[in-house]
Amino acid sequence: MSKINENQIKSLFLSVVEAKEKGESLGKVFERTAKKHGMAKGSVRNVYYSALKKAEVDGEYKKLMLGEKNLSANKIVEFDKEESRALLKTILTGVTFGKSVRRVIAENTSDEKTALRYQNKYRNLLKYDKKTVESIREEIKEDYGRCYNPYEGKILEDFNITKIKREINALYDRIAQRVREENLELKEKLKYFERENERLKILVEERENSPINKYFSNKELVAQKRTKTNK
Repeated sequence: MSKINENQIKSLFLSVVEAKEKGESLGKVFERTAKKHGMAKGSVRNVYYSALKKAEVDGEYKKLMLGEKNLSANKIVEFDKEESRALLKTILTGVTFGKSVRRVIAENTSDEKTALRYQNKYRNLLKYDKKTVESIREEIKEDYGRCYNPYEGKILEDFNITKIKREINALYDRIAQRVREENLELKEKLKYFERENERLKILVEERENSPINKYFSNKELVAQKRTKTNK
């Protein structure tokens, strides 16, 4: 489904009103609506803001969609030049050292709305301000000797492969060490049970051959013979 009708937009508005009252994020509402109507989450977001903009200038449309409820789009706070450069440098540095763009943004934001704002700004910088991107990349190269190139679509392949191999080898060593320790424990337990088995055998033999055991065994035989004789 690529379009959404007025009844569905009205339902979306009401869902947003309820979400705001509960302190729930718009992203969750967009996600549920997208799933319900077979749309992309971004498409639902675009429909919402487009309809909201229309409602702000068209009183009849607003009354039809919202009734007595009120909704307004939050004022967009633009990045200044220094903020843009700082954001770009933070993300490119993180990705250079093996992190994903999503992870770097998550580490530097506290809510979904800010994370989405950062992500959109990063994408816009890559698309429309390559000069700034290259400038920041040069700064990172001066600091660390290398920098992720977002226009190549790969993350320092050699560096990451080496890192992954190192992690795999370390994991293998930990597993091998654990197996050796478990084998040693099993061997010690086996020796213990073998010793206990031998000890029990000796105890049984000693008991069977002890004078007291022989005495009571002989008395039992004598008693049995007497019983047979009396019969």
